[in-house]
Amino acid sequence: MLIECDGRWISAVVIAESFAASALHCVPDSFRVNGTPMVFHDEQGELHSVHVHGSSTISDYIVYKKDDGLFKSVPELTSPQLIDKYLVMGCAFGEKTMSVRCGRISSVSTGYRGFFYGDSGGLPGFSGGGVFCARNGFLMGITRGSDYDGQETKQYGDVLEMISAPLILSHIEFAKHEPFSV
Repeated sequence: MLIECDGRWISAVVIAESFAASALHCVPDSFRVNGTPMVFHDEQGELHSVHVHGSSTISDYIVYKKDDGLFKSVPELTSPQLIDKYLVMGCAFGEKTMSVRCGRISSVSTGYRGFFYGDSGGLPGFSGGGVFCARNGFLMGITRGSDYDGQETKQYGDVLEMISAPLILSHIEFAKHEPFSV
C-alpha cells in the first residue's frame, strides 16, 4: 500500500481485514490525529478510503482503519524468529515505485516495544513497508529505521529495525477495536 502525503509516498501494509499500519515518524504531525481521513493506493491502482485509528509513539507505528468494506488481500501473520530470512518492501527515497531488500533477522527484542532487527540495512523511505518471511510469505512486521528518538529515525546503517505486526494487532485487540493512542 502507498500513501501520498505532502508530495512524497509513504509505505504502508495491510495487517488485518480492516486495518493497515505504517511507521509513525513518516507521517506529518497534522495527519496523526485519530479520525483523520487518508487515501491508500494499492498495487492494482485501487484507492481505499481510511482514517487514522490509533498510534504508538513508544513503538513508532500508526494504524489506519478502512472506512468501507474490507481489504481484499490480507497476509497471514507470524512472529519474527532469529535467523529467518525476510523481504522488505518500501518506497525508497519517498518514490512511488516499491523497492525490495532482503536479509536475516539478527535479534528479537523481548521488550514492550516489539522491535526486531535485521542485517539488510535499509534505505530512507522504507519505513512503514511490510517485512515478509521469505520462507512462507507471512507478514512479520513493518520497517522503521535504525535508531528512534521519539521524533524520527536516524540514518540507516547496517542494521534495520522493524516492529512486530502481531504486537501491533494485539494493541488493536486490547483496545477492543476502538481508537487508541499509546
